[in-house]
Amino acid sequence: MLVRRWLDAAGVVDPVLRECYLFCVRDVARRDDGFAKFPLRALPAAFRPYIAAAIALGYAADDRADTGSVEGRRQRLDQWADAAATALVDEHSTDPVLHAAANTWRVWDLPSSIVEEMVGAMRRDTAFVEFTTYEELRVWSTAMTGGLFTVLALIAQRLGVSGNVVPVFRELGQLAQLVDLLCDLSDDLRTDRLYLPLEDLARFGVQAEELRAAHWTSGTAGLLAFEADRVRRRMPVLVAELEQLLPWPVAGAIGEYCELHVREVLASGPALLHRPIRPNPAEALAVWLPYWRSAIPC
Repeated sequence: MLVRRWLDAAGVVDPVLRECYLFCVRDVARRDDGFAKFPLRALPAAFRPYIAAAIALGYAADDRADTGSVEGRRQRLDQWADAAATALVDEHSTDPVLHAAANTWRVWDLPSSIVEEMVGAMRRDTAFVEFTTYEELRVWSTAMTGGLFTVLALIAQRLGVSGNVVPVFRELGQLAQLVDLLCDLSDDLRTDRLYLPLEDLARFGVQAEELRAAHWTSGTAGLLAFEADRVRRRMPVLVAELEQLLPWPVAGAIGEYCELHVREVLASGPALLHRPIRPNPAEALAVWLPYWRSAIPC
């Protein structure tokens, strides 16, 4: 199996750990989230098991914070967070995701604060409160995506990449999170979660009740164009900076993939308030295939 070649490249020889990492890769692959699984194959094979463990860790936390009875979500998340903290200290767990993550954190000397920050953002989501300002949304989005992007950045720095790439990666993750929120606007509204900042709604004369009722106005179009422009203005700057520092092209791929989603969001019009937006699979593959081929043979 191809994943076993990744494990060989990563130097993972312990059979239990190999099965745990394999579990993480499979968990990432089964998710309907191209923002997580597609970049994995654009990275060098030796890093993929570790990044898969970080992604699976985020999914495990999110499953507890975002599914099941609303009343029990905070308790489930807190129990999981305690188990995760114990696993990182003990460098062991009977849970395959936590066991693989504990190994990843040990191998790359990653701080436990990465997990704590992510869990903190998810705790806010269990008792959802709307964001008044874009700054509030930016801080939350950075924390939500902080795990994956910070792990990637710190691994890059452990390998000797010059310069501090952590802030750049974290902002890249924050913008990717904003794109994801735009694409999933309809689903979030159906669960009474409006992530767009209230100050931005006010700027374009949009009422939260209008969005929840799927009522499209010219103000709605202006609001979405405004949010899309936040991504389009900053993403190329971040990608260019990372491409100067990194030996792998994953930042450029993420930038192209985000732009593809932004175009779909803006082209969807009123449909955005009725269904999640996903790009054509063929167009998505066209973005990623050149980057995957560059990572062959693994």
